[in-house]
Amino acid sequence: MQPIVETTKMSTKGQIIIPKEVRDFTQSKENTLFTVTPVNTDTIILKKLNRQEMVKEFQKIRQEVKGKLSEDEINDLIHKVR
Repeated sequence: MQPIVETTKMSTKGQIIIPKEVRDFTQSKENTLFTVTPVNTDTIILKKLNRQEMVKEFQKIRQEVKGKLSEDEINDLIHKVR
């Protein structure tokens, strides 16, 4: 397979259009979720998220911590992080 190389530019609102050929290849549709990670000042990685897999992962994590922390402890931790 030949690599796909397209260009795009950022709008004044910070939005970037993913070119159609790339969307088609990655099977990305409207409302597809992506994580956005800067590698350095010149490189940004977009990774498509699978909603079902994300929900399963959160359910797994929830089961692992269920009963280990009280609601107050969770709220305290959230408050400390914020």
